Amino acid sequence: MKSLILTIFIIGAMFFSSCNQKEKTMTNTNNSATHELVKERIKSYAPVQITADLSKFSDKEKKLIEKLAEAGKIADQIFWHQSAIDAVSVRDSLSKLNKPEDEEIREYVRINYGPYDVIFGNERFLPGEPKVRFSGAGFYPQDLTKNEFEQYIKTHPDIKDAFQSQYTVIVRKDGNLVAIPYHQYYKEVVALSQKLLEASVLADEPSLKKYLELRAKSVMTDDYFDSDMAWMDVKGNIDIVIGPIETYQDALFGYKASYEAVVMVKDIEATKEFEMFKSLVSYFEKHLPADPKFIREKFSSETQLNIVNVVYFGGDCQKGTKTIAASLPNDPKVRDAKGGKNNMYKNMMEAKFDKILLPIANIVLAKDLLPFVDKKAFTSFVTLHEFSHTLGRGFVFGNDNLEVRTALKERFSAIEECKADILSMYNHKNLLDLKKYTPDYIKKAQVTYLAGLYRSIRFGTEAAHAKANLIELNFLRESRAIVQNQDGKYLIDEDKFWDGVKSLANALLTIEATGDYNKAGELLAKYAVVTPEIEKVIQSLKNVPRDIDSKYMY
Repeated sequence: MKSLILTIFIIGAMFFSSCNQKEKTMTNTNNSATHELVKERIKSYAPVQITADLSKFSDKEKKLIEKLAEAGKIADQIFWHQSAIDAVSVRDSLSKLNKPEDEEIREYVRINYGPYDVIFGNERFLPGEPKVRFSGAGFYPQDLTKNEFEQYIKTHPDIKDAFQSQYTVIVRKDGNLVAIPYHQYYKEVVALSQKLLEASVLADEPSLKKYLELRAKSVMTDDYFDSDMAWMDVKGNIDIVIGPIETYQDALFGYKASYEAVVMVKDIEATKEFEMFKSLVSYFEKHLPADPKFIREKFSSETQLNIVNVVYFGGDCQKGTKTIAASLPNDPKVRDAKGGKNNMYKNMMEAKFDKILLPIANIVLAKDLLPFVDKKAFTSFVTLHEFSHTLGRGFVFGNDNLEVRTALKERFSAIEECKADILSMYNHKNLLDLKKYTPDYIKKAQVTYLAGLYRSIRFGTEAAHAKANLIELNFLRESRAIVQNQDGKYLIDEDKFWDGVKSLANALLTIEATGDYNKAGELLAKYAVVTPEIEKVIQSLKNVPRDIDSKYMY
């Protein structure tokens, strides 16, 4: 791996060195073309300063928040290594350039955590190779194929668990493939562990102190069960998500988890507004539109809900399209024991609603639907989306040793995000039936959801959320639940909408319950596609930012 990194660094130096006139001319030409490309694409991100009110926190609590952000910045550095094999070398090479146009290029590399464009199919926007980011990101040898990996496991069955672990990097050594644990591979974990311990000293809330102490141990051992369990018990108004969490970056298998960090403070009043969802988890689970045999008899209904404001984002959640909510932890053993913790990032959601969703709605929706586009409905959709991650099976039906995530491999993330989306809408219908919401509010939820489909589709066809929204839009269009009028604007057919939602939810829940990798592939192949109609609408949105370029308080 080291020789490969050196090779890539040398290739980058060929384009950025000015040691002779020939290279200088080539660099200037390429930089000029690159700058024009970047100048246009960077418009896809609306600059936003994310803030939170910390006036009610003590000086000691503010020091704790600052220390947590320092830990987050170390996790962010680890993620640079994971994002792409050449992300760090390209970033560091660009830091040596000092022309005015170089700053914009550096900014775009920072947004994408490397030279590969998240929202344009992970294609390389700087000179060099490869032209498209390796699907295994920085987790595997760049010449590794899926077949070689799987055959190696068949030949060496004793290494299967280590190779499929979320917390190992696969390298070539002496002609063999070897799995190296994260805590051995990433030297930054020592500093991260120490910073978490420093933060724990500042934490007066016992549950947060315990979590930080256990998390400091976890990053040094790659055993996260105890700290995940402790995180579910954290009380108070300060919280943090930190460590290797999601597997979106591993598009080769979907096995490897990426480092990220979210430092947040609770919005107490907003949390109270949505707390009714917590009492309905059992109802949602028991009324899933799935074969009754797939409905879990034993599960924790102690799902938590927190509306929070972000003070620091780093790593995977900050790359390209920014996260607006999370339902964690991902370990099904922890979920079965303690449910899930759903954090809604209020200030992030509001920024995206104002900068992106409203402008999209004004372009794609029929005029008489526009009054129904609603910020609160956007929040409730995202909240129920995260709740819906806790619903359905974490293990394949009939095999409590096989996680759905493992069975579906690289197809899991898109299927799971699609499931959470469509169950969010299905559960809005449940809330209507329970008279928790009015028909007028449900209309707002439907219309805001429709506009939101195009918000996520524009994340790039390689993104799990984009694939999920393509499935939803194409499926509901095929079902005639969503229709276009003569001028190309979208409408909802109320008579068909809920049947379409229920049908798609059933298909997704069945795929996950059975762990059917092939069925997942068939669904993705048929529906996760950009049709000419969708492409035409996307073109009409070219002046609307695709996401936000967010800066934080720390």
